[in-house]
Amino acid sequence: MNSIYPFEQWPLDLLVDYVLKVHHRGTREQGPVILNKLIEVAEAHREDNPNLLKVTDHFRNSLYDLDTHCTKEERVLYPYILEMFSAHSIGQTVTPFHCGTIQGPIGVMMADHSDELDRHNRIAELTDNYKAPEGADEDYVEAMQLLKQFRQGLDEHVALENEVVFPMALKLEGLAVE
Repeated sequence: MNSIYPFEQWPLDLLVDYVLKVHHRGTREQGPVILNKLIEVAEAHREDNPNLLKVTDHFRNSLYDLDTHCTKEERVLYPYILEMFSAHSIGQTVTPFHCGTIQGPIGVMMADHSDELDRHNRIAELTDNYKAPEGADEDYVEAMQLLKQFRQGLDEHVALENEVVFPMALKLEGLAVE
């Protein structure tokens, strides 16, 4: 994973905290701001760039699906991962996950990640990789910058979970479950 932070060296509880506070909170706080900017720009440019309406729809759907995804992680997966981490850190074990193993829910989360990356690839295509046309107004330029930043955050979120958090959690499950 390519990052300025040495995520692979962080303890699992810190990684979960980072994902929750930076990525989940960031998506919920910045997503609506970006959506409102996209709606404004799409309305202003609906004649000269109808793709902006498609971009806005994709982004709106992404926010809905990401909120559902984050909620599942926050209510089901991460509490159990943190329970395993805490128990293991003091030499105890926990009962198995309610559906046997965390492998199934992790597979669902990874499928969600894949779907979101596909959706954001379509957004990138529709926006020519987040480029405002030459001579575009300030709002258009800002909307593209915000979309690009959101995508960068999404890429980090997905890579962090898929490549670091989930493998660590699966390894821990082998050590911390009765």
